Amino acid sequence: MLTDEQLQKVNDHRTELSFKKGELLNKQGMFMSHIIYIRKGFVKLYIENDDELTTLSIAKPGTFLGVQALYGQPVSPFSAEALTDTEVCLKDIGVFREMVLVNPQFASGVIEVLNDALTQAYKRMFSLTTKQMDGRFSELLLYLSDVLYESNPFTLTISRKEIAGLISTTPESVSRLIGEFRERGLIRNKGHVFELLDKDQLKDICKCETLSIY
Repeated sequence: MLTDEQLQKVNDHRTELSFKKGELLNKQGMFMSHIIYIRKGFVKLYIENDDELTTLSIAKPGTFLGVQALYGQPVSPFSAEALTDTEVCLKDIGVFREMVLVNPQFASGVIEVLNDALTQAYKRMFSLTTKQMDGRFSELLLYLSDVLYESNPFTLTISRKEIAGLISTTPESVSRLIGEFRERGLIRNKGHVFELLDKDQLKDICKCETLSIY
């Protein structure tokens, strides 16, 4: 997608950083001087409103953060917190923007990233506004196993409070749903380790053709 010369220029203006669990990669409202590429670890994206935090999504390795800052106001609309020890690569936003202007194929790739994010936002809004709580929880479990962790069983890196934020409910309801799904033989869990025992039934509950991105 980039020529060797262009790739070298991008690499000449990059910085690699490591973050411990709980550290902030960036803060909501902060000026974005770099695009963040997650190389290792999981990152929680959230917005703050007064004293309340709303979890937007969980980003995994291979995700770019801050691409929307290429256009319009170059400020972060969310905060990003490391859920695990995390390694990132910071790419200078000025150089990134230059590549968009001079390389049509690269620009097309950036537009595709932005389009995918918008499409998934629509899908998630549809899920939150039309599905019952057990359907939203089923969809999230499938997403965690099949997309985020790509494993079954998998080890949760998010709390029940954060799960509640993702599916628009309360931590108490999440605990109740876990108990109900366990009794129905849909899942098995021990501490933070979860295993999905009947994915077909979970898909029936959430009526999922494609999974929303959380």
